[in-house]
Amino acid sequence: MNDSRISLVVLSALVSVLPLRVMADPALDIMKKNEEVRKVNEFESRARLSTGNLVDKSEKVKEFTFWRKVQSDRIHNSTLTRFHSPAEVRNEGILIVENPDGKNDVLLYLPNFKKTRRVESQQQSGSFMGSVFSYSDIATPHTSDYRYKILRQEKCPGAEHASVQCHVIEALPLNEDVLERTGYSKSVVWIRADNFMAVKGEYTNPQGELFKRLEAGQIKMVDPKEKKWLAHSLSIENLKTRDYTRLLFSNVKVNGGIADAVFTQQNLQKVR
Repeated sequence: MNDSRISLVVLSALVSVLPLRVMADPALDIMKKNEEVRKVNEFESRARLSTGNLVDKSEKVKEFTFWRKVQSDRIHNSTLTRFHSPAEVRNEGILIVENPDGKNDVLLYLPNFKKTRRVESQQQSGSFMGSVFSYSDIATPHTSDYRYKILRQEKCPGAEHASVQCHVIEALPLNEDVLERTGYSKSVVWIRADNFMAVKGEYTNPQGELFKRLEAGQIKMVDPKEKKWLAHSLSIENLKTRDYTRLLFSNVKVNGGIADAVFTQQNLQKVR
């Protein structure tokens, strides 16, 4: 056997026994770490949703309580929001139950009509309570829904993160179902290299136009034991209409024991 054939045989043998991690996709590895560090087992928080327009300077504020809990599969989440103000939305609630097949259950309770409405998959890219956030934005992205590519490394954007390097990752929906649910044909996210939290996102619509930009701030470790992080401030802008929404979390309580019964239709329909 000549030297070239020996080299080929040796190389083939090495490839066959290399650890899978050596051959893993580095972009996917980064996004898996991102999903893991933001996977707080459960938390409850007060929240303030401010929506306005950068041109006419108008702004409307909604306040609500937010509950989220990781399901028994340790991947997907259940989320409940219960609105307190203004008066016209008091006691309205939204229940989001993520499903392994990607077809999330989204239920909207309207107490004034004593009705619960299901938000179908093709409608989940629509506005969440009149904000720039969509229902799918309020649910959580999962690595299994996308294909990833590292675009570059650079200094993280924003004064809060300026001393840290970021991985800039492109995410493409894995299939048409993900595209339909999110309304995004492409996402580019800036992931901090130190704690793997996202600090910025840019989102392209199905027509190929950049139309939303998100920035995350006040990133704090909320579960030191498990090293879990939460962005307490999220700002998103529609670049075409100049509408914006700011979501602020306060009084965050982590792992206090939220019952699974909180995330049911029966509880959604309870008026407090």
